[in-house]
Amino acid sequence: MTSSSLSADVFEVLHDLLHLFRNRLMAASQAATPDLTFNEVRILMQTGRHPGLTQKDLVARSHTDKAQMARTLSQLQDKGWLLRTPSADDKRLRCLHLSERGQALFAELQAQREQIAGELLNHFPQPLQQQLLQLLSQARSSAREAPSR
Repeated sequence: MTSSSLSADVFEVLHDLLHLFRNRLMAASQAATPDLTFNEVRILMQTGRHPGLTQKDLVARSHTDKAQMARTLSQLQDKGWLLRTPSADDKRLRCLHLSERGQALFAELQAQREQIAGELLNHFPQPLQQQLLQLLSQARSSAREAPSR
């Protein structure tokens, strides 16, 4: 096996693992909140993990179109899941926070996320999970430093 095919195989396995995880997350989130799309749930989860981020931050993280993100954020705000407050540093920016209702949903989905991850890695010992996390973090750093084409 060449090093280039090994590198591609790493991403293939990561893709498969992520696909399994996302499928289970989608099913759990649909059961918990059938009125929200998976993308809306992803935005709420990002906001819950990083309170105060901006629309621009979310666009950069999700690689979503700015206009689509603006529509989705407005819908989440209208549904009562999300709050937008002026930034202390720049009044033109709006910082995103979960409403009380959004915080309750975040806690529920975060618990489901942890349970699903635990189930998928049930037969993979904790020390190996820690090692894998360290290796993947190093791979991410390496990938971020790689020149883009």
